[in-house]
Amino acid sequence: MSVHIRLTRAGRRHLPFYHIAVFDVRVRRDGAPIEELGFYDPNSKTEPVRLDVERAKFWLSNGAKPSETMASILKRSGLTVELWQKPRVKASKPKVSTALKKAEKDKARGVKKRTKPRTANSKLRAERKAAKKK
Repeated sequence: MSVHIRLTRAGRRHLPFYHIAVFDVRVRRDGAPIEELGFYDPNSKTEPVRLDVERAKFWLSNGAKPSETMASILKRSGLTVELWQKPRVKASKPKVSTALKKAEKDKARGVKKRTKPRTANSKLRAERKAAKKK
């Protein structure tokens, strides 16, 4: 199950208020959350964000991915980017697939690869062509 940390909108028209919550990816924007972590009020001057940092760390350590807006809120709350962005590991030696190996062997033997799959009409044409050559 893939889990995201994102905002769900509340409040009235032109005065938005957002709940910070953990959702299954398949749930719609204002659907039922797995857990609520806090709120974000963009119109508040005193305390725009209240976040349960410990629970946020828990979910991030278990693989939850924040939305772009949530990532910026988490940064402002003091959480490091490394919690949700895993470092990319470069492969030292690329693996050669079995299909590529097979294609190289066929090329060495002189086997031509068909670009299009044969249809019923192309099979008939091939048979007629072979019959004419005989």
